[in-house]
Amino acid sequence: MSTVTPPDREQASFAETALRLGGKSEEEARRTGAVDRADEQVEALFKPQYQTVNSPIHKAIWDGKAPLDLFNPPPLPASAPSDTVMNDSFAVVRRHHEAGTILDEKGKVAVGVLEDLARAGYWGLLIEPKYGGSNAPFQRFTNFLTRLAVHDPMIAGLASIHGCIGAVDPVRTFGTAEQKERFLPRLASGERLSGFALTEPGAGSDLTALRTTAYLDGNDYVVNGEKLFITNVIPGRTAAVVALIDKKPAVLVVDLPDTETENFQVVPYGLYALRQAYNNGLRFTNFRVPKENLLKPSIGDGLTIAYHGLNLGRLSLCASAAGCMRVMLANMLPWAEFRVT
Repeated sequence: MSTVTPPDREQASFAETALRLGGKSEEEARRTGAVDRADEQVEALFKPQYQTVNSPIHKAIWDGKAPLDLFNPPPLPASAPSDTVMNDSFAVVRRHHEAGTILDEKGKVAVGVLEDLARAGYWGLLIEPKYGGSNAPFQRFTNFLTRLAVHDPMIAGLASIHGCIGAVDPVRTFGTAEQKERFLPRLASGERLSGFALTEPGAGSDLTALRTTAYLDGNDYVVNGEKLFITNVIPGRTAAVVALIDKKPAVLVVDLPDTETENFQVVPYGLYALRQAYNNGLRFTNFRVPKENLLKPSIGDGLTIAYHGLNLGRLSLCASAAGCMRVMLANMLPWAEFRVT
């Protein structure tokens, strides 16, 4: 009896091959392989010195030893053009905290704070100056988030959601010149804040289980499906939406309508992982998106775009967590010094 070799078998990743050899089902091997390939495709976008195999922790684990100086990052330059934006953003947060105006009546970060941060240039930190941003180096950006999280971790988190996993990184990294001109100035100015719509009722860590679809109809993609646990999305914002197009993951940059319609609804629920930010579901029913809003990576597909942003988001999350840990230690250490038991 002959066996049929899947057309992409020659491109099978290590994880996919290992699962097949281990007796896992073809479907499980295929799904895990798709995620693994997306990770490898993101790696290929970076210079060799920034790839995982050349990282200090990889060398320490797989080579058995690594020079400790590899773990010492080079010092930051004394100053950068983005420092003015960072200092002005700090001033905004301090001013609103002192006035007690950080949160609105719903317990969310107030619109006035978001607008003042926009005037300070906060939302354009990772965007090039020609599109209205200040192009902060990422190492400087994460260092800034650590310091800001000491004062307000939610606002530090919003910079990560908007700039890393939201629409900013997908457009600036994978967008065409026309897409950058169209989207980045509004994202830099804060006219449009953004989120990332990937998770679904049946797709979380298994990104290959997506059910939201989009098909081309004339000059638009027609989107159908539901997303949930999407942070920083309410009507009037912009989202990078992952959907299946011709059965392959793809990313559409979607300007959400200013109000709900029969084609677009926000699904609220009592999730408080980030209590001071909006976290909603999104429901699309024959929702039309201009075909020009489709992002096309040079390699891979929509999962490549998703993983690129998620990698930056993981780093910025750690940076914000480091600021929260400083606050906890500042509260714990004096008590530990005082208490004798």
